[in-house]
Amino acid sequence: MARERTLSEQAFEQFPQALIIVDREATVISLNEVAERLTGWVQRDAVGRPAADILEVRTETGVNLCAPNGALRRALRLGTRINTHFAYLFRLRTSDDPVRVSYSVSPLRLKSKTTDGAVIAIHDVTPELETIEARDALMLAASHELKTPLTTLKGLSELLLDFDLTEAQRRELLQDLHGQADRMEKLIGDILAVSRIDSGRISVDFSRVDVADVIAHVCEEVRPMLKGRTLKCRVPENLPTIMGEARKLHQILVNLLTNAIKYSEPGTQITLSAHSEPSAVRLEVSDQGVGIRKEHMPRLFEKFYRADDPAVRRTSGTGLGLYIVRSLVAMLGGQVHVRSRHGKGTVFIITLPRAETAARPRARVAAVAH
Repeated sequence: MARERTLSEQAFEQFPQALIIVDREATVISLNEVAERLTGWVQRDAVGRPAADILEVRTETGVNLCAPNGALRRALRLGTRINTHFAYLFRLRTSDDPVRVSYSVSPLRLKSKTTDGAVIAIHDVTPELETIEARDALMLAASHELKTPLTTLKGLSELLLDFDLTEAQRRELLQDLHGQADRMEKLIGDILAVSRIDSGRISVDFSRVDVADVIAHVCEEVRPMLKGRTLKCRVPENLPTIMGEARKLHQILVNLLTNAIKYSEPGTQITLSAHSEPSAVRLEVSDQGVGIRKEHMPRLFEKFYRADDPAVRRTSGTGLGLYIVRSLVAMLGGQVHVRSRHGKGTVFIITLPRAETAARPRARVAAVAH
């Protein structure tokens, strides 16, 4: 019996949800560590108090868990389990913001048929709601960004169908169609990449990567996008290899370069350079574009974040590119930093472990503005 009681006590303490046990008068008998963290009440202060003193939980319609007509009193009176999907837990003791929760109240019976108490289980649903909100934001951003190229594609195709055009005019329209299709393809690729990253369905096939070779391919790929801008790719001889995956490094660099192109004016220079360090390879993507204001730096790598700046808002985008960069750099065991001066340009710096020293550390993300 003593062993069973010990196991029960351990299960109660280690249960992943907040548990609060009350007697038939709704007086607190015990609460586990999760409940202490969630409510701000410790066991020694909470025990012996009415549940209403430590729990201010209201449904979206305003019904209080501990009110006379609330779920706790009904469960004690009727002896039936009551579940609520969404409610707000107000942390009056700590003055923290309310927490979105779901809860259940289950009656407890010892030896008699009457209800001797109840256990209240409270689950913080914030992570689930954030996932739902992120999914909704992704769908909203995707639909908004897809609408523009689709409208353009439709208009261009109607021109091709309805008008007699010269060969030069037809070619120009087809090039515009191709450009809009490319834009849609990139957007869909970003959405799929974010989906795989967030669901943990993306992995790295580690092998030695020839960084110089990846840079050469990346520079060749983005040159058609320059449209009056200059791209310089600088790679020293005998650049060490890294331990990673060429395809992911390629995606990181393409994202950074297309970002630099997007926020730079024709006539400016963009540079991709590589440097060898004792234990890492350092890659830098610099531009002479609009730069980033200091107040926007802390949120730069957040999903969907786009600076509230006219120079940024003039350019289409979903705010996914830098989130993908940060995630992929982390998977390769690297670090990403950024320096920027508003109106002067930006430098993104990535360091990746050399193959012979790669320990695959966790990535850190830092942002520094001048």
